[in-house]
Amino acid sequence: MKWGADGIMVKLTEGTGYLSPKAGNQIANGFKVFNTVGVYHFFHGRGTAEAQYFLAWVKKMGLDKSTVLAIDVESPDLPWKTTSQVNVFLRYLVAHGYKNVITYGSGSWFNAGRINRSQLVDKAIWVAAYGVSQPGVAKANAWQYTDNFHGVDCSYDFDGKLSGKTTKATPKKASYWADNGLYEVITSEVNVYGKPALDKANKRRIHFSKG
Repeated sequence: MKWGADGIMVKLTEGTGYLSPKAGNQIANGFKVFNTVGVYHFFHGRGTAEAQYFLAWVKKMGLDKSTVLAIDVESPDLPWKTTSQVNVFLRYLVAHGYKNVITYGSGSWFNAGRINRSQLVDKAIWVAAYGVSQPGVAKANAWQYTDNFHGVDCSYDFDGKLSGKTTKATPKKASYWADNGLYEVITSEVNVYGKPALDKANKRRIHFSKG
């Protein structure tokens, strides 16, 4: 918390026989510190069997259907194209009422088509890309930008998908105030004119992102 973190994702299971020995304590401590805890499964390509194993432990840990469940798709033993089995895994979770799902993988896997986002059951993605200034995959929901943030991995959660707190922003009505020649404008875009004639021929729009 003191470093600005506001959530945690805990490794729960891997394959069809591994349970992280730290998961129980990490989940319990996570709830003490944060308002939300998500969990992930390290995937080896057996869609249904791994989803069943993962979900069984999700339930045993007492995690409800609002919990964010992630599938970690990076294992070297996966086939080059992994999307179909990832979808089998995701469909199983969604069919059992766990709809806050997200797919984690390297930016290079998404960009090369190893994980085909356009074909995923749920398009939410969590992109790993270190040593760069942006995730490198358009409209990523979350970006793991380092594996060494005070000794742990750390991510930006762009839209709340990773924390399960997804909200739709209500745009403010365009307005402005002026004080002694200084202006503050609250709007998503501003028209800029290149010549005194304020018509469409001389107009271009400057767009602003949130904040």
